[in-house]
This record gives sequence, C-alpha cells and structure tokens, in this order.
Amino acid sequence: MIASVVARPTANPSSPADEYIPLRLNDRERALLCVLEGALSVSEYTDRVDSVMAWRGARTGRAVEELQEMLAYMTGLAVAASLKVSHEPCLEANADVFREAFEVGRRFKGMNPDKMRASYGKLIYMLQDATAPDVIRELGFDPLSRVQTVHAELALLSCLDLLEEPELPLAASPAHSAEAADAKAAATARLLARFADGDAERAVRLERCLLSLADHACLVEAHVSPVDTMLRLLRTHFSPASTSVGPGGAASASLQITAGRGGARLSHSHASQYAYVEQSLLLWRAVLACRA
Repeated sequence: MIASVVARPTANPSSPADEYIPLRLNDRERALLCVLEGALSVSEYTDRVDSVMAWRGARTGRAVEELQEMLAYMTGLAVAASLKVSHEPCLEANADVFREAFEVGRRFKGMNPDKMRASYGKLIYMLQDATAPDVIRELGFDPLSRVQTVHAELALLSCLDLLEEPELPLAASPAHSAEAADAKAAATARLLARFADGDAERAVRLERCLLSLADHACLVEAHVSPVDTMLRLLRTHFSPASTSVGPGGAASASLQITAGRGGARLSHSHASQYAYVEQSLLLWRAVLACRA
C-alpha cells in the first residue's frame, strides 16, 4: 500500500496539494517576520506560563500578562522597523498587524522547516493559549488567521485555471541548468501574458504564485532525493529475501540483526529487516513529498 502511495511524482506543482502550498513572503511580510522573531527571542512565555509554578488557577492570568508583554514588544519593534502601526495604548488597535505577523511566522515555517528551530515551539504554545475564550476576551481579539496559500491567492485573482495549464510544471519546477532556467523563464512569461491581461499588479501577484509553487517543488525535491538515493542503494546492494545473491548477481550482505549485538534492540531475519528498512524509507518519502 505504501509503495502505491509513493509511486506518484515527487513534486508535481499542479497537484491538488496546491491548496496547502504556502505563498512566498513579500517585502512587508519579511519585515513583519523580523519583528516576530525579535519579539520571540526576548519573550519568556514558556518559562513563565508553562512552568511547574504556573498553577491551574493562575495560569490564564499569567498567560494574558505574557501575551500582552509579547504584543508590546512587537509594537515597539514594528515602530522601529517603520511599519505602519497604531500608536494608541490599546493593543487591540493593532490587532490586524499582530494577526498578520503570527500568520507570516506560521507560513514561513511551513516553507522553511529548518528555520525558527528555537522559537517556533514558543510561538505555537503562545497561539494555543491565545485561542482560549477567556484569553481572547482579555486581549480583545483573536490572533489567529488562515495561512495564505497559492490556491487562495489564485482564487482571489479568479485564476484557478492556471493550475491546469500544461506549461505550469515547466514554469514551477526546479531548474538545474542554464537551458532549463531559460525554458522556465519563457514558460513563466507566456503564462503571465495569458493570465495577467496587461495588468502589472496582477502580473506581480501571479508571478508570486508561480515562484511559490517553484519554492515548494525545490523543497520537496531536496527532501525526497536523499530518501530516493537510500532506496536505490538498498535495492541495488541487497536482495529482499536472500543473503546469497543480490539483484545484480553479486553476493549480497546480510541485514540480519540480533538483540543485544551492535546496539540492536530487536531480532530480525534478513528478510524482515529488509522489509522494515524499505517500508520505513517509503513512508518517509511519502511524508516528505506531502503525498501521505
């Protein structure tokens, strides 16, 4: 069953998964990301709220205080970054800015799993607490919003037909050579000419969608290719059921393990261990390719 799931292409930009592909950040959103990361770096939310001393009766009040402090940090950093924010003392006046910054952080993490390793967990704990009815009532607003995606942006532009274009895979796929880059640029230009209708602003938004699809395709390829390499090595150098002759006719090493030897915790025959390794790699390939 696992093998049938991963038999599909690893990174098809025009798949139904577009509904969940994050939209690339623009310049304003990158500035908001800096504001968010700066505030998270100085916030002690998890230390003060999710500690043994945060007893049940006082936890909500403590969470509200720490969230208000976090929002105050964000306001100050936004002003320093010359972002347009309200200078009113009421935090609710900047609810849209806070909501947008939190969404940007979640979207950025989805596009870059290797980033925000130390701060993302703190952000999620914070947002989980911030959605409690008592906390929302104290803050005066709900800080959550839907993550912006390629599908949602194309729907706003009435351009969902773009996802069915035959040239989309070329325009939104990784380019590994100068020739491929030129072909990709030409396909992108043709799609923009066809769907932008001469509107410059519309063309910029559509190009952002194409770049977002390309970002996703590169991410999937980078994550999946090492797993594909391991699968190829496994199938080339080991036989599924026999340890005497491999697929190429050469002698095949044994994958048999015995509990207590070489750090092994289980005892597996060669065939069992081969199946375990192969299915583990296939499962991770499916997860990393966003096809599970």
